[in-house]
Amino acid sequence: MICPVNPDDIRAFARRDWAAIADAKAAFWASRKHSMTPLEALGIAEMLRQHVLRVQPNWPDDAEREADLAVHVRISEVLRAVSADGPR
Repeated sequence: MICPVNPDDIRAFARRDWAAIADAKAAFWASRKHSMTPLEALGIAEMLRQHVLRVQPNWPDDAEREADLAVHVRISEVLRAVSADGPR
């Protein structure tokens, strides 16, 4: 059974200090980025990927895949160029 929505709850939610919430989230993730294990980071990335697929099932589309591949190719080229130059 679905309970009716309380209009006061909706108003309270809409009136939240969204900037403070965003700041708190940013501070949390900033504090975690150096202490997170690779396995934790991969787990979080997978949870985000699954969420996006629930919200937008056709993601990524062909154009996004092509753009992503182009970025990877460019990064590979730059890294190869740097390693070919040797240490500085």
